[in-house]
Amino acid sequence: MNQHRQALWPSNLIVKQTMEWENGPENRAVLLVPRFRKGFLSKWLQPRLKRSHMRVKLDEVGSFAWQSFDGKNTIEQVASLMREKFGQKIEPAEERLQRFLTVLKSSNFVEMYERCTNPAQTK
Repeated sequence: MNQHRQALWPSNLIVKQTMEWENGPENRAVLLVPRFRKGFLSKWLQPRLKRSHMRVKLDEVGSFAWQSFDGKNTIEQVASLMREKFGQKIEPAEERLQRFLTVLKSSNFVEMYERCTNPAQTK
């Protein structure tokens, strides 16, 4: 058993996509990643490229999770939806989702923020 488990993120974190994507075969998400994101090359060269985006194809579970990152669902809600769809084969769902989100966040494919639980904080 792995004794060096990562602590789970707060369950009230909301995830929002920051990357363009399209539906691929079998309703699987294909992320459209710009070849250049910043600086001179992104402004000048990227529009002139024949293929200005790289395509990252997600598997069935990753696609389902990606499509659930709508800026409204919390991590806990996405994990629950994953359990409903895939059952035991994705357990432990929270850990699996956290590993996936770690990769997406480090590549700036998603933004995460905490859901405000106190309505007075939104004013």
